[in-house]
Amino acid sequence: MSKNTGASQENEENVSAPERRNSTTKRRQNGDDKVIRFRCDFPSTQVKVMLARGWTQVTEPNDQNWHLWWCEVNDVRQALDLKLAPHQRIPHFRNHYELTRKNYLYRNLKRYKKLLLKSNKMDEAKLCDGMPLTYELPNDFRLFAEEYHKQPGSTWIVKPAGRSQGKGIFLFRKLKDLSEWCSKEFGQQVETTPPTETFIVQKYVENPYLLAGRKFDLRIYTLVTSFHPLKVWLAREGFARLSGELFDLENIDDSRVHLTNMAIQLKTQASDDDKQELKKGCKWALTKVREYLTARHGPDAIEALFQQIAGVIMASLLAVQSVIMQGKNSFELYGYDTLLDEDLTPWLLEVNASPALTGTDTEDYRLKFDLVDDALNVLDLEARFSGRETRIGGFDLLWNDGPVWTHCPNPSVCGEPPTDLRKLNVFLGARNDRVEQLRRLRQCLEEKKSRVQNDRAKLFFPDPLCPEFEPELQLYELLAL
Repeated sequence: MSKNTGASQENEENVSAPERRNSTTKRRQNGDDKVIRFRCDFPSTQVKVMLARGWTQVTEPNDQNWHLWWCEVNDVRQALDLKLAPHQRIPHFRNHYELTRKNYLYRNLKRYKKLLLKSNKMDEAKLCDGMPLTYELPNDFRLFAEEYHKQPGSTWIVKPAGRSQGKGIFLFRKLKDLSEWCSKEFGQQVETTPPTETFIVQKYVENPYLLAGRKFDLRIYTLVTSFHPLKVWLAREGFARLSGELFDLENIDDSRVHLTNMAIQLKTQASDDDKQELKKGCKWALTKVREYLTARHGPDAIEALFQQIAGVIMASLLAVQSVIMQGKNSFELYGYDTLLDEDLTPWLLEVNASPALTGTDTEDYRLKFDLVDDALNVLDLEARFSGRETRIGGFDLLWNDGPVWTHCPNPSVCGEPPTDLRKLNVFLGARNDRVEQLRRLRQCLEEKKSRVQNDRAKLFFPDPLCPEFEPELQLYELLAL
């Protein structure tokens, strides 16, 4: 991590200026003269990325001549109600809340699991159990009370279904504490009057995996470019968010012990400089997490873990596929928060529709700048790529109307002999050589184009000369293990 502890705005200015010059120069050299116009409601990373790409910003609200409107999640209906042209894109699906509201996500997973069990798809159905046992409040209070008495002494956690940043969350062990809270929150007429806000109560994971004695969760970025057909990309880079205090299951009242949200950790009287150090200390790069876990448990176990995480992510997306309104103009970058227990079992906590993309320090800004830049590379508004790629920069194609598979051809890196066992095309925590990969990809496409123009070969995929198009040839030596 960088030692720079300046404000995020200063970091963005320091990093983005040379990126903008280099990016624009390279695009002119490559002959990419198509003008892309964008509108953006965020005066931060997204704007800087798009300006660095040489795009033109639309500032007039009534100007509808744009290719991409990166709007607030609350404005998605307004944006999609416009008469959009086929080339115009919006960064949200109309009813994204089927995935991003905790109660709806759990409902959809339960429904999808029943369908899988009816079809005798047992392995797929198990992935739908990736969320801790969940009940809605106030409607499921009686059902929860029955379950509560089956597990005396267990710890439970209450969360607002639609809030973020750790707001409104608390832990409890006594049913009377929840009953008293429900009476205050919902009053006495919950059966006849719809509540103003829905909450969930979940079984608390009492045996979390710890880093340096502290609880953590993983932020994993997932890009969905279409739900019908379903096309999903997984970012190689992410991070772990650590709690600010050592884990202590007996102390259920201190949110800084049990929650990893940065907004919770910064609720302290510390100075601004100390808060900057706290931000850095409460975050590990996903690459560092993978290296640490691999050193402790070996590459096989950790590869299996990240394969399972990808499976849980796909179960959640498949669970909502039938209810999401597709919208040909929509895409969405989701932030998945996943907790590990001491048995290396992943638990899906929530899915964020608008993950924070403002950098908290230089390294965090670099990660998020590259993340947004590669999301736009995948969208490919400039029409530079073929549409057949399985990797673009820091994103790997996980699902393309079906799973995308890869093999492990290098035993010295994978820690296992070469086999025909297929694995999902997942490289979470891999070394992200995105600049070099994009250069190779563009060079490969130019060579293909030249060969076709010279009538020496036909343009076809997959092509063994260009492994970026062939998942079977993706090399595990890219992994930082």
